[in-house]
Amino acid sequence: MGWTITLEDEEGQAIQTLSKEFYYDELEQIKLDEFILLKYVDFYGDTTFNSLQLDDLITDLQKLKTILVIQIDTVEQIIELARQSKDRVHTYIKFYGD
Repeated sequence: MGWTITLEDEEGQAIQTLSKEFYYDELEQIKLDEFILLKYVDFYGDTTFNSLQLDDLITDLQKLKTILVIQIDTVEQIIELARQSKDRVHTYIKFYGD
């Protein structure tokens, strides 16, 4: 199972959506308590990150890249969405669970 990840505006409209889901199978084997924000992402629900959280989200994702065996390219795409969100006002990164 996986998350659909989007960059959204303040009305919840998608500005950009990753072309493929991020599968969290590998994350179930990782000690997420060691991450600032990723430990709060709901595998089955939806999680939204705002502009004040983006630096910590990017830090977590860069750390995650060093641990993952697969999906590193998808993590890079999520980082890029977060950077785009930092450059815009009233945008959010949203993880949609199953």
